[in-house]
Amino acid sequence: MKSFLIQISSFKVSMTLMTVALLCSFSAADAVITVDQNAPEYHDNPDPDSNNQAYFAYYNQKKSGDDNVSGTFLETTSSGSNVEVSAYNDGDGMANTPDNNRYTTLGEPLTLADAGIITYASTRVVAFYLDANQSGKDDDVLGNNYYDVTKLQIWYSDSETVTSPNVGDDHTSAYSFTATEEANALRLFYGNGAANWDIALYVPAIQFGITPDTNLSNTDLSSTYIHFHVKYTDTGGSDTWAYDRGADVIPEPSSALLVSLGGLMSLFRRRR
Repeated sequence: MKSFLIQISSFKVSMTLMTVALLCSFSAADAVITVDQNAPEYHDNPDPDSNNQAYFAYYNQKKSGDDNVSGTFLETTSSGSNVEVSAYNDGDGMANTPDNNRYTTLGEPLTLADAGIITYASTRVVAFYLDANQSGKDDDVLGNNYYDVTKLQIWYSDSETVTSPNVGDDHTSAYSFTATEEANALRLFYGNGAANWDIALYVPAIQFGITPDTNLSNTDLSSTYIHFHVKYTDTGGSDTWAYDRGADVIPEPSSALLVSLGGLMSLFRRRR
């Protein structure tokens, strides 16, 4: 009987650890936050009172392919390996080569009207999509490829162009992620090929000044410009951030994981 109780306790401990692994996307082993098929969502700053929230969601679904509702607003192309890239959509639509001459960045204007406002996790959000194309960043265990972000900042203003990622006081911050000792990178999955978006980034619309009560049909979203700055290590290839109002909204993964865990617990109870 004592041995049986020990087995039961061990199983409960294992289930607790499995729950943590499934519902959290933080890897203490290498101090990175990972978003992939095994950790399909990372909700940054989930406190309801926080004005710096964001959802990073494993997407891996087809692009809409409709040029009328989608478009790239930031593209970087590296000419070397392990290049530290700092790219932002300056809005001038011209290809710019930073002083290290190891990568090129192209930034197009982006408005709230372009990006659109959708609903995710019962929240009005603005959606951004990543299509990464790196090399040499694969995970030997899962076979995944990753795009490692150390900084990501999003502002909005009535200015179409900016001359620096360090914007002035006339811009309002919508979201900011910066690597720390606790999380030294945000590791985002990317697949093979250009047909799919790899990651969806959902930022609550209220952080762009759009409240839940805002009547969108009577609001001019085309005069609000979004400026997007990302820092990451590039190992070669072309990486794009885009909007796609024709893309499907994926269901929030947390509920599906909870159902799966509930099923496992039910099975255990029946066997006991």
